[in-house]
Amino acid sequence: MRCHFLLFALLLSACASQGPASRPVFFTPPAGVASGDYGTANPFLLMDSAPDGKWLLACQAREDTNGDGRIATVFGFHGNIVGDVLRPYLFLEPGAGIRIDEVLAVAPSGRFLVVVRDTALWLLDVETRKETVLASGVTPDTTSPHPPIRASFSRDGLRLLYLRPDGAVVRDLFLGTERVLDAGRGRVGQASLDPSGQWAVFDVVEDTNADGKETWPHEDTTLASATCRPPVLSSSHFGWEGDTPVRRYRRVSGGPLLQGEDVLQPLGEGMLRRAPDRSIFLEHADGRRETWVPSSCNATLVFADAAREQVVVVCESQPDLGPLEVHGARIHQPLGWRMALPFSERSIHLAGRDGRLLSLWVASEHEPSDSVPIVIDLEQRIARAVPLGQVVALLGGHALLEESVKLAEPCGRCGSRLWLWKVGTGLPPSVLGESTHSGLFWAGDTVLVMGMVVNLRTGRVLGSVTDEPLALDTQGRVLHQRLAPMEEPGLAPAGPVRWLAHEPQRTR
Repeated sequence: MRCHFLLFALLLSACASQGPASRPVFFTPPAGVASGDYGTANPFLLMDSAPDGKWLLACQAREDTNGDGRIATVFGFHGNIVGDVLRPYLFLEPGAGIRIDEVLAVAPSGRFLVVVRDTALWLLDVETRKETVLASGVTPDTTSPHPPIRASFSRDGLRLLYLRPDGAVVRDLFLGTERVLDAGRGRVGQASLDPSGQWAVFDVVEDTNADGKETWPHEDTTLASATCRPPVLSSSHFGWEGDTPVRRYRRVSGGPLLQGEDVLQPLGEGMLRRAPDRSIFLEHADGRRETWVPSSCNATLVFADAAREQVVVVCESQPDLGPLEVHGARIHQPLGWRMALPFSERSIHLAGRDGRLLSLWVASEHEPSDSVPIVIDLEQRIARAVPLGQVVALLGGHALLEESVKLAEPCGRCGSRLWLWKVGTGLPPSVLGESTHSGLFWAGDTVLVMGMVVNLRTGRVLGSVTDEPLALDTQGRVLHQRLAPMEEPGLAPAGPVRWLAHEPQRTR
């Protein structure tokens, strides 16, 4: 379908959603740098990369914006930039990349991206190299330290929810069909899809300050913009300004808008809700209600496990400490630990990428006022105390533990020892190695930590990396900086970067 030229400005979003742009904007042949290299020989800050390494998002300073006669950038303690301005670039292939304003969302597989460029909202399909304009007249947010969510994908990569000037839209990524969803009265500050893709989640503000404006809240902080923000060493926070948002839910397939303290969170096609007697029930799409947690528990929801149709709760049956339990339609399993009350989300340390393992801080068995880490195996419904160190990664039934140690060589430097713990077995963890390297990178089931490449699903060490990498991909490659690091303290590393195979694990 072609739009009449005179109506193009008004119909851009509706027409462009039917097919790709007539002239390629993003998928163009590489030029400007050597084959295989990403970026130019200027300050380079990697922000994200595809699991398979097919694209990179990075920020570079390519102009002498402060007029000091050189192009250089220094990273501040609060994630701020001193020196020349960093701007975001998207690299869909080796080369100089394409200048963008911001990336709003990335599909879990890395196949789809939602990008803002030149006031247009674009959907990019890296696999088919199709680019689609979703909306025009979009104002990028390149200054906020906490940008609101304006686009998100379902876990399976089949649906996209995004905000455009006329409202929230859910899109079927393979059929190309769209539906506008009503979020009710007020201004939609952010919107997202529940991971299942069956619920839209809206955070809406009304004029709660009675100042005649509907203002999305913003934080007073020393944090710099999230668009091109390097690692943060410290930050200060001074409170929030603006109206207080309320959360609303609507099924993508249709149905009423849900809001209120009795609405807890989606769980697949159903909604977890609280009854007046403090019991928790699952409300199905057809209206059926199943009580999962009895009123006698007086439960606070800790974690919802949609895959196994169960929840982790802490029962507020005592003033200061409550037992930790797993509940479902026909499930009631005490875990043998207690948590401090009132429950805080800060007690959740880490959730496994597939949702099987959950790491929490709970009350010590010996001194209830102290906190200790545990890991819950939601498949076996058991909880075990972390035997040593701290949990750094979880997947399947495996946990990686990092223990600080003093290494014998070289020169007795402080470093870390990496352990693999098979949580469900109850056996002690096994050591994988020692290193002074830091950083954690994921690519599918594989993690690069402390210089070791580990398949966390199988627990096998696949290889090693001797320097400080930038990223890992599922093709067994590591992203490296091509030039030697700058000697000046705090100076941003320079591009270009390149994917290289990591050193395979030697067999013994």
